[in-house]
Amino acid sequence: MIKTLLEQKYGQFITNEFLTDKNEVIKENWNKDGVEEQKNVVQTLKSLKDLNGNNLVPDNFWSQPVEWGFDFSSWVGNYDNKEFFIIGVEPHIYKNYQLVYDFGNLKDKTLHESANEHYADKNDIWHYLTNIFVDKPTPDSITEFLNKCYITDLCHVVPKGCGQVNTICEKLSIQPGEWHKFRTAVAKRFLLEEIKAVNPKVVILHGNASREFFQYELGVTYTQVYPIDNSKYTIKVGVLENYKIVSIPHLKGDMKNKLWKCKKYPERPLSAKKILNQIVNQA
Repeated sequence: MIKTLLEQKYGQFITNEFLTDKNEVIKENWNKDGVEEQKNVVQTLKSLKDLNGNNLVPDNFWSQPVEWGFDFSSWVGNYDNKEFFIIGVEPHIYKNYQLVYDFGNLKDKTLHESANEHYADKNDIWHYLTNIFVDKPTPDSITEFLNKCYITDLCHVVPKGCGQVNTICEKLSIQPGEWHKFRTAVAKRFLLEEIKAVNPKVVILHGNASREFFQYELGVTYTQVYPIDNSKYTIKVGVLENYKIVSIPHLKGDMKNKLWKCKKYPERPLSAKKILNQIVNQA
């Protein structure tokens, strides 16, 4: 089922580049600037339809000669038994296609080796996300946790060289509202179907755009709000169908040093860790 869904989202060519017969994705199978690969990205993008069967990409998005990049949903191990479905916003991408946050199985390496190499990069989200949910991480507990994670974007495609809405709009010569409408249409087309295919224990939204999409487009009400100690930040919890939805501050950017790896106020990450473990244990 997952392969069919990914082929609808990314096209058959790109899906076959990343996805193995064992339902694993390989990190090193990205492509930076191949001409034929870019043609395939564009062809796939032009073929995508929204929920009403109309072209997903508006005609005016093609008025400028830009190259596009795809961020491919990612995980380590195979995609079965994932408990944490993590959703960002849109990628900052310089390649034709890549895995979300470069998270995936490493070529010719075991699950155990792949997971622990991801964790070893202390500036990567997989290091501090693991530390939130795993006390006293060991190689085995690191592997066990990261094998439970699946990550994707609210919108998996952007013009290459962009990562912020203002640069996207500048490159496409569009208004922010036009991009927000497109991002919403992409998320509506693929996201809920992908969540159901993975069937996680918890859906984690990081960043305001993901939280607002679930609130205003999918009707999620955040009935529980947990303040993070000594900060203005909160963690919010709601429900969508049978899934617990947990909204957290963004895992990267400025928030990394203001919260998740904050040295000035160490009580902040400790508070977030306590809150998130309480929420997950109740799921």
